[in-house]
Amino acid sequence: MLIDTHSHIDKEEDIEGLLIECEKNLVTEIIAISTDLESSEKNINLSSKYQNIFCAVGYHPGNIKKNDLDKLDQIENFGANDSCKAIGEIGIDYFYEGYDKDLQFEFFDKQISMAERLNKPFVIHCRDAYNDVINFLKTKKLNTKFVFHCFTEDYETAKRILNIGGLLSFTGILTFKKSHDLRELVKKIPSDSFMIETDSPYLSPEPKRGKKNNSSNLIYIAECVSRILNIPLEQIAKQIRSNSVKFFNI
Repeated sequence: MLIDTHSHIDKEEDIEGLLIECEKNLVTEIIAISTDLESSEKNINLSSKYQNIFCAVGYHPGNIKKNDLDKLDQIENFGANDSCKAIGEIGIDYFYEGYDKDLQFEFFDKQISMAERLNKPFVIHCRDAYNDVINFLKTKKLNTKFVFHCFTEDYETAKRILNIGGLLSFTGILTFKKSHDLRELVKKIPSDSFMIETDSPYLSPEPKRGKKNNSSNLIYIAECVSRILNIPLEQIAKQIRSNSVKFFNI
């Protein structure tokens, strides 16, 4: 029923055990997200081996180096694989001091173009850079879909993203006690405009907060959305699944 649309499953040691736990918690598919060439190759192999694991390939802005630009051809070769459903995670991150803005945008732009050539959507990592990223995307004439993963910003930022054709994705942060504004935001946006994810092994939702996260915990995020919208779990899960299937073409 549920699709974990963003999991760093390449860091998982026991894939077989994870899939058993996922089945118990109604998580039927996983999108394995990549952050560099090594994880992209590993995720291609995982998604080729397991019928219910798909993947995205790409370079996270925190992992880029100038001499890695030459490796984007290999990323694109991986991206052409049928089990690869998106390019990502890619984007812009201003959080850590010493970042190279120009290099980040060079990687971002080249990987967006890659997604366009492959006719696949892309998954955006954006931290402390929303205005620049949204303005940049507005200059592009995109034929592919895109999603801002781990969205925690305000309603105005959400509207700007939705207005340019983007989607939002919510993590376990949505379940945190302090995330009142984020839960209010979910009430305001269309039900076909968002997906959910674990971003595992990070950001475990309540009641698993403080423990290592995994895709089976997606159920707690779905239950949180159900409570926020006062819609039965099965009904909202069906909508979120439809959004995810449509976005990733699975």
